Amino acid sequence: MAKIQVTLDASKLRNLISTRSYENKEGTNVQVQEVKFELVEVKEPKQIFAKDTMRIVKTHFACVIQTKEEREAKADTIYIGEGFTSYWDDAKKPQAPEPVATDPDLPY
Repeated sequence: MAKIQVTLDASKLRNLISTRSYENKEGTNVQVQEVKFELVEVKEPKQIFAKDTMRIVKTHFACVIQTKEEREAKADTIYIGEGFTSYWDDAKKPQAPEPVATDPDLPY
């Protein structure tokens, strides 16, 4: 099983907060503040940490969503964080040795 942990730079997020409002099921007008960003998989994952049965690999980066105009103008990507995937290798866990029977006449 793999789990992705995302770390974002809070100082950069403050500038990206947008406010939107909607009407919920009860008919109440609700305002929310949100930050939208893209989580992109890196081309070449980089191993950050490794131990017996676990390893942490940098697999993603988080960036500001660019507008069509920014993409066409080849504007620089604004990075706001990164994502790390934790892998647990169950196959490498040491297994308990099988019990050895010394008397073949035992019923168990």
